[in-house]
Amino acid sequence: MGQGPAIPAEGVLSAERLSDRLKAGFLDGPVILSVSHDDYREHVGGVQKLISVEQTACADLSWNYLHLSPSCPRLGLANHVPGLPVALSVRLNGEKLGNVTPKSLIEAFVRARPKDQPVHAVVHHFMGHAPEDIADIVEAIGYDRIIVWTHDFFTLCSGIQLLRNDAVYCRAPAPDSTACGICSHGEDRPAFLARIGAFFSRFTPCVMAPSEAALAIWLKHSSFPHSAALARPLGRLLLSDSRIPFETGGTGRPIRIAFLGQRAYPKGWSVFQTLALRFKNDPRYEFHHLGLAHSVPAAGHIVHTPVNIARDGGDAMIRAVVARSIDVVINWSLWPETFCYAAYEALAGGAFLLAPDGEGNVPALLRGTASEQGLLLDSENELTTLLSTGKLSDVLKLSNRRRGCLLAQEGSIAWCRDQLADDMTNRSEIRLEVQDD
Repeated sequence: MGQGPAIPAEGVLSAERLSDRLKAGFLDGPVILSVSHDDYREHVGGVQKLISVEQTACADLSWNYLHLSPSCPRLGLANHVPGLPVALSVRLNGEKLGNVTPKSLIEAFVRARPKDQPVHAVVHHFMGHAPEDIADIVEAIGYDRIIVWTHDFFTLCSGIQLLRNDAVYCRAPAPDSTACGICSHGEDRPAFLARIGAFFSRFTPCVMAPSEAALAIWLKHSSFPHSAALARPLGRLLLSDSRIPFETGGTGRPIRIAFLGQRAYPKGWSVFQTLALRFKNDPRYEFHHLGLAHSVPAAGHIVHTPVNIARDGGDAMIRAVVARSIDVVINWSLWPETFCYAAYEALAGGAFLLAPDGEGNVPALLRGTASEQGLLLDSENELTTLLSTGKLSDVLKLSNRRRGCLLAQEGSIAWCRDQLADDMTNRSEIRLEVQDD
């Protein structure tokens, strides 16, 4: 599944030029070396949103946020070809410095590194990278702690959502299983896991997952060595005490049913559009899409409201749900979402959430914090029946829909900050003990 090295058209910086740019931009504080699959300033998604939050948290602390991504994003792992490395795109504290080879990055960092300041490596995603290159960088620059995130299941398979042939959830079978043998991701999976496993064996990192549900799945199916495994939710949902009354029956307007986010098959777009087509001429319902189209067509009667959090702000989706008076959001992901911003945004906007039961964070959310504002269903047939019989209206009348907000969490930064504080406390205690002796 991996692709070969790629050099961007604009070329790469020398170690000297990058060193100068790093020296000019470095603050006199700790450094977070962050690695992900694309440029978080140019692409929109859950991982990119967290990285932006982390960069802001670092700015508030006067820490440095040095971000690496493949200069040419790609699926799978990049093939590791000695002497022909994959070029990396470098950002420091939000500013793009240019493209560089791993060797030049190491040389430049060693020259420019803030004196006596710790470095924490945070790998958000390996996609598009040669793990061997990232390992060499981390080891060469020196690190105090290393974290590997499991935002999806890319550390278990190149099929990041564990969808067999990108269609059906597979539950991460053994690499030598028959199930892997009939999957497009299966043939290369043993070699893929060996490369990921080598990174874990080399560093024994702290593993972080965006939810308890995601962490449980990863621990069940992974045997990689790690020093700790922590659930670090990407946001916290706060709901008001004021109930939103169900008014569609009195006003005569249809129930507004929406899909949030990217029109993508794994996210359940095809399920939503099939449902919308089935009830196209039913006056009881009105269908909406809130998000970006990305050139994926939609049925003409589906009302589209463009939402771009990178342009309109982190709470843009919540505001759109409120503005459009969305009653119901269908979140029919075909894989166990590890966090799912869209589900939280739907609830914060006051919508009632319909989702399939099973593994992942969305069912956990609807069993816990939002138990009165959503319903878990066993099948698409049950979803269709809910609308055809009109029982959806009854469910909404009994629901306890409330609006609220999603408080962004600091991801890895708060944890690193706390660890540094503990280190300073321990050093002080050791000094006092030495003085007492």
